Amino acid sequence: MNFFILLIFASNFMRIYFTLSYELGWQNLCRDVPKPFNLLFMWNMVFLMQYIRSMLGLKKELIKSFLIPFLIPLFLFLINLIFLSDDTYKVLARGLNFPIIAIFMLYYLLNISRLVYKFFWTKPIKHLKFENVKFVKLWIIELLVFSSVASVALIGMFLYELITQKDFVYATFPYVKSVIHLIMLIQVFLHPEILYGPQRVPLPVLEADEPNGFKPAFNWHTSPKEIKNKLDLELSEKFNSRINEIIRKLESKAAIQLIIRFPDINSSTLAEKLNIPRTYLHYFFKYHSDSSFVSYRSKIRVFHAINKMQEDYLSKNTMDALAKECGFSSYNPFYAAFKMEMGAGPNEILAQLKKVSKTS
Repeated sequence: MNFFILLIFASNFMRIYFTLSYELGWQNLCRDVPKPFNLLFMWNMVFLMQYIRSMLGLKKELIKSFLIPFLIPLFLFLINLIFLSDDTYKVLARGLNFPIIAIFMLYYLLNISRLVYKFFWTKPIKHLKFENVKFVKLWIIELLVFSSVASVALIGMFLYELITQKDFVYATFPYVKSVIHLIMLIQVFLHPEILYGPQRVPLPVLEADEPNGFKPAFNWHTSPKEIKNKLDLELSEKFNSRINEIIRKLESKAAIQLIIRFPDINSSTLAEKLNIPRTYLHYFFKYHSDSSFVSYRSKIRVFHAINKMQEDYLSKNTMDALAKECGFSSYNPFYAAFKMEMGAGPNEILAQLKKVSKTS
């Protein structure tokens, strides 16, 4: 079970319990006690960042990376709980609250938004190895939207108190919150991956049917996608007679060797080396392929690495050496390419290859 989503639920229940005292009229007895508990929402941003990272399968951060952000809300909470009941220290506490809260919340909102954008919009969705990727995306965006609204409300509350030096009259909007919580609760029951993490696509079964080892399968289309550009329409008339030739060249040993040998090779350079007009190659990947040139290049390098693994290359060399052997500049893009293409890192694929070799 995902630990961070439980912490989000727990901190919210704690905060809701104390702010409910305003609805029940307890504020006459402990006027300023419930309000500091709104600061506990700052914890949610720390937990939300870690939860989204775990949902997206990113590497876990060290404990110290979120220990300090975890202590900041606790520090403010104690300051407000102790000093806001004393008029002498109210001005000081309010002057301390707003800048820390605003910087903290905006920092986490910016970083979480950047993380979500980078993961879902800078990579094609089909490369995310989740069976339920559409719901995972919707759920994370939903959490981000709700957190953004609550963050702005929290910042606004303490900005109001700083400017007016008056207590903010807290309004909980119970009906709106009840509907939101009900919707989220239904989603939890319908989609247990919220608690347990996304369902990952199983690792591909690696079987070397070809005598030369593992070969990538490319999704080429002899019929083009819909063409609306006039220049591309004119080009298609000349291009159609050469489509089989281009496919043959892109799958040839010459193309594979060029992509492995030259780390910085691009579509224009490859077209020149294979004696294909550059405009033809750009047109081909735009209308006759399900992937970009970068994905095509990455696929060839990943499968070359798998073949080198099968040849026991790693018995005398490191993963970093294998990455460079296959055309990658370093281990990091090598690892990222494996995750995108195979849904698993190189070490997981290596373990599967060892199992296959033992059973055969």
